[in-house]
Amino acid sequence: MTPIKFNGSGLEYFKIWIVNILLTIVTLGLYRPWAKVRTLRYFYGNTELDNSNFEYHATGKQLFFSFIIAVALLVAYLVIGQLSPILGLILPIALLIALPWIIWRSMKFNLNMSSYRNVRFGFNGELSGSYIALLAYPIGLLAVGIAALYFVSQISIWLALVLSLIAYPAYFAMISKVTNSYVVNGSHFGQGQFSTNLEFKPFFMIILKAAGLAFLFLLIVLIIAFSIILSSANSGGLRSFFQALASFGQSINTASLIFGMIIFMYGIFILTGLYIFSYVKAHQRMYLLSKTTLNKSITFESTLTTNKYFSVMLTNLLLLVCTLGLGYPWAAVRLYRCSIESINVQAEEGFNNFISKQTGEEGPLGEELGDAFNADIGSLAF
Repeated sequence: MTPIKFNGSGLEYFKIWIVNILLTIVTLGLYRPWAKVRTLRYFYGNTELDNSNFEYHATGKQLFFSFIIAVALLVAYLVIGQLSPILGLILPIALLIALPWIIWRSMKFNLNMSSYRNVRFGFNGELSGSYIALLAYPIGLLAVGIAALYFVSQISIWLALVLSLIAYPAYFAMISKVTNSYVVNGSHFGQGQFSTNLEFKPFFMIILKAAGLAFLFLLIVLIIAFSIILSSANSGGLRSFFQALASFGQSINTASLIFGMIIFMYGIFILTGLYIFSYVKAHQRMYLLSKTTLNKSITFESTLTTNKYFSVMLTNLLLLVCTLGLGYPWAAVRLYRCSIESINVQAEEGFNNFISKQTGEEGPLGEELGDAFNADIGSLAF
């Protein structure tokens, strides 16, 4: 297995990031496309596989046109929403209908603008597939699920509640399966096609276990909160707290206790959310990469673990809070390094031989760069 490495640093990215922010402010946001290009080029250029780096070829000028369109649409939405409430409701629906096309164009653009050893990536997924995966499936499954739960609720509310607890993970598992299958099977590297054969059950079990963990954490929080309230009530403290609210200043210790309990519960909810997100991220990625191949000869492996990703997410959150956001470049670099360096690549025929073959066959595909319609979805996940 050949690991992917990231050679960037928080300090280097900070210099790019702070300049991007200042220029974006000075130009009233017009510099944002160039800022995005500088950011992507930095992260791509410092991502290394087998002693060679990735490249991002888009320019700020290419992104500027779509940026202006996005700003114009936003302004139009705000203005029309004030002038006509009915049109203000229609525009979000129109945007929802156009969203699969926007994402499809964005994927084509970002992958076509990405390369490794002078070989371009690309996306040849059909537009119809985007509408099926990103619109038809989510809305269709949601409609069927709501209708089914409604009919079951006419028989038994409790049965409907139990089914909803199963339907929730099943819904998101199916969406994850369909969208990931569409993206992976539509991507290529040179003449080599990515392919995957994902199943519903692994996604369902991952999300079901995540829901179980969330329920367990919630139960623990409720038990702790109930114990504190019960203890306070037995000692007369709860009554004193309400008296303190009425008399503006009495029983400060009790009020502080309740306030501390609220902060504690919020902290637990945040930690729970981060851990559940890390669990789903790590396990879905491990399954997805294990089922993905390139040209049926190159395989992938993820070594990302829940605890590792959670620790990075948690320390990044503390870093952002303590630095009032100025630590973002270091947080972005740490998260990207954790994510990208957990990917290993294995080529049965030899990675260098595969790259040499793709370089010789790249010509026609390299000319099809696609339209520069970028929805700012991003090629890299920070």
